Amino acid sequence: MPPRTRSGRGKKTDSLSASTPIESESKFTASSLPPGAEVEQLAGSSYNEQSHSFQEGDEEHITKRTRVDDEKLQTPTRNPVAPVFSSRSPTRVTGNYVGAGVGFASIKGARNQKFCKVDKTLVCRGFWDYVDSVGRVHLPRRFGKTYNLSTMRLFFSSSLELDETQDIPDDVIEGGVAGLSVAEICRKKREWLFRDSILKKEDPDFFEQHFGKHPVIFLSFSRCRGPDFVDFLSQLGDVMIKAYNNWLFDFEEAKTALPEAANRAKLRLDNRTRKYDESKENPEYILGYKRLALDIFEDFSMLSRRHFGRRHILLADEYDVPFITVYQSDWSASQKQDALTILKSLFGFMFKDDTSREKGLMAGVFPISLGDLGSGANNFRDVTMVPTKQSELNYIGALGASQHTMGGIDELVDSFGFNRSEVGSLAEIVLAPHKHLHNQIEDVMWTIKQWYDGYQLYRFGGKYNPWSVCFYFNSLIQSISDAESYSDEDISMLIKSSAQNYWDETGSPGLIEKQMELYPGEFCTLANELFREYALYSNLQPLTSMPHDALVELPLAKFRLSDLTTGHFNRDALLSLALYAGYLTVRSPTTVGIPNGELRCVWESILTRMLLRSTSDSQCRLEKGKLLKELHRGKTDYLCQLIKSSCSVLANHKNHKEFEYANIAVVTINCAARYGVITHPDQPDISSFDYTINRESASGQGNVDWVTLLHSTANVRNAFGMVVEFKHIPDDQVESSRAGRGKAKRGFKQISDKHYNMTMDRCVECIHVGMSIGRGVVHAESQLYKRDSSDAEWIEVDTLL
Repeated sequence: MPPRTRSGRGKKTDSLSASTPIESESKFTASSLPPGAEVEQLAGSSYNEQSHSFQEGDEEHITKRTRVDDEKLQTPTRNPVAPVFSSRSPTRVTGNYVGAGVGFASIKGARNQKFCKVDKTLVCRGFWDYVDSVGRVHLPRRFGKTYNLSTMRLFFSSSLELDETQDIPDDVIEGGVAGLSVAEICRKKREWLFRDSILKKEDPDFFEQHFGKHPVIFLSFSRCRGPDFVDFLSQLGDVMIKAYNNWLFDFEEAKTALPEAANRAKLRLDNRTRKYDESKENPEYILGYKRLALDIFEDFSMLSRRHFGRRHILLADEYDVPFITVYQSDWSASQKQDALTILKSLFGFMFKDDTSREKGLMAGVFPISLGDLGSGANNFRDVTMVPTKQSELNYIGALGASQHTMGGIDELVDSFGFNRSEVGSLAEIVLAPHKHLHNQIEDVMWTIKQWYDGYQLYRFGGKYNPWSVCFYFNSLIQSISDAESYSDEDISMLIKSSAQNYWDETGSPGLIEKQMELYPGEFCTLANELFREYALYSNLQPLTSMPHDALVELPLAKFRLSDLTTGHFNRDALLSLALYAGYLTVRSPTTVGIPNGELRCVWESILTRMLLRSTSDSQCRLEKGKLLKELHRGKTDYLCQLIKSSCSVLANHKNHKEFEYANIAVVTINCAARYGVITHPDQPDISSFDYTINRESASGQGNVDWVTLLHSTANVRNAFGMVVEFKHIPDDQVESSRAGRGKAKRGFKQISDKHYNMTMDRCVECIHVGMSIGRGVVHAESQLYKRDSSDAEWIEVDTLL
């Protein structure tokens, strides 16, 4: 781990729960704040500098006003190519219980604890300032899109929004609810949600002018994934019916009268919804009402305008889902065309022709070029991870660029994802009750940075994946529930082992997997390039000093879903797809790369199903513990079979060098390890943190190609290690077994000559493997070793069983 420096102590006025005071001997104090951070004191809380403890006021929360350039932070960074820009906006985190997927109106979690929530209320002002008519946000899954749309809905809406506020307990209203109407109760609950928000404190005039003053139509297209055309039409209609029913529920509870013109619109809309309900009893009838979703929305939009007397704000979540459903479907050509025509008309009206709309915002993962569909609704203001203008490209890697503008696009963009200050505030709250972690705050932050940082959003670098950060904190806290008896070394191991791939578990790669299945060889070659670039970049090698062929170029062509259906491999389209989906990030104005450790695991998981797919009907069956059992016998046949099965994917492509075959070999074993092939029989389940696989690890007198360590656990006493040195077999020598075995012996000898087994300092059992790889050929030379203790001499053995 790179060396770290500790920042100087600053005055701290944050407040924490009185039930979790910070111990006086703990280092978990202001020194863990980013250098240069200014801390804003809250009314009702005070800080005792002598005891390093906090006296609690009315609420447990942290507020910080930061003016920190990320490139100036003393915490370690991999490369100063994607700085976080200075932010004059404060950071505020409330609650004491971290839960992933928490909504803006979510209040309490397990054991009645208050959910931790990062204040993103400035997104409302950013949206209002930046979006003149219609905006689009294209970000990966779990990056805060739905959360922020919910925040805007609850802020702007003049309706009751009962479906959003019904879980908020009545006791949050001061003085109780006796004598209050339903409308008054709902408004007071929403006021309570925003009571200490950054938006209200920073801009009370904006808050007063817009809070609860606008009709809001909220549409979620997340369920428009019908397996057939009829189901798709039905689900599209359900989106509109749900929005209308929400309004109707609020209207009926509010017990207000409708103007005559609005009442006529309501009657017409009721007739349409009744017609729709009747058609669902016989789904085939829906085919006769292909305009039904559009007709319902048109009437609903008119009803809203006449009811509220002003134009509405339209918020559309996951708007790209119905388009992706059509592109991926196996429907007939006429059905696909009909579906696109329906979507063209619907979105063209909602975001272009509807005169009752004041502003609109669409959120999704992939950009849909509605102009290609002929709707004319394509003049949008976009927020995306993929730069679309030269001015945006210029920001990437530009140290000392202009500061956060505190408004407009900067405020809108910075509301998505977590920045370092927000992650630091979460860490302070979550780790405060666990005093044995107070001395480990830097290790925690470093681990989070390695695994979940690295995204570039517009001109802001250093963006963290919110979903995975929250899951990491949850996993860490659960792991140390009985950590009083753990040593510092055990705690350090838990900090690292809690970092896993949480993001990929929430969905399927979908479009990317489909491309992988169609073009496995090309995909494997691209993945190999990405792994190589990431290995160099994550080892702190500046981009400017990397070999040119190690860089992966940024695709310049504009992304279209239709580019994936051309019948041939489109490298630029796949790279663009991966960028929008969050599998890659923009590394520099001309290059892309894997953002962090979590996404490296995601890429490895995708490759697992491709590289090892051929093993299902061969000798390489992925049985639990099979590889480890063979290695304990000193045998490498199964190891060679696994690696040969994956390297054969490259057999029909260009000549590959030693490091490329070595990368594929390491990825293959890491993928197989996920299925438990190196899991000890005494281990009850398969855990990725029970083993470590490293590429190009410094050891002895050089860098060893591949090291695998199986750690001691409660069930497995002896830590086991494997050291592998690769040698490449040129194409003109692959037919010669003698040449292949000779190169394997040379790699085996290099391990001893250069003392590569020094990386096994905690192991008592190990195997050295010299391996030669060529086109469709793998050879290995190996020897087992054992010792009585970690400081004893190694001795050769024939078996470890």
